[in-house]
Amino acid sequence: MPKILISIQEAADLSKKSIQTIRRAIKSKKLEFKKSKTPQGFNYLIYKESLCEVYGLNLDSQTQKEVKPPKSDFLSSISKNAKNIPIEADDFKGFVKTLENLLVQHNEERQNFLRLLNTMQEKIFVLENQLNLLKAPAEKKWYQVWK
Repeated sequence: MPKILISIQEAADLSKKSIQTIRRAIKSKKLEFKKSKTPQGFNYLIYKESLCEVYGLNLDSQTQKEVKPPKSDFLSSISKNAKNIPIEADDFKGFVKTLENLLVQHNEERQNFLRLLNTMQEKIFVLENQLNLLKAPAEKKWYQVWK
């Protein structure tokens, strides 16, 4: 019988435990798992047999389905998911409005950052001048001319 891999969410649903409980079981190595690298970090896929063994689940073979590890190709996953989700005009308008708000917020934060940067540069300039004044040699007294 091939070993079936399931996601953490599916494991939580099957065992009726929380996702955090499943993650703790993975961390303590109670569950057998496979780790796959993604651009955002790692995905953990759990062997279904291990889950059944640890939590005493009795699943019939009809409900078992094989889950392939997720591909690391982000664009292919987006194109697959985009086919299944109908997009309506209101959704698109909301998305555009959200993007516009993000752009406005980004510009405001950028302006604040530039103001902060200018202030810091001015303070550094003042501190450098003060440091140079402190390092400047003291004027010699009239009797130290020949030294």
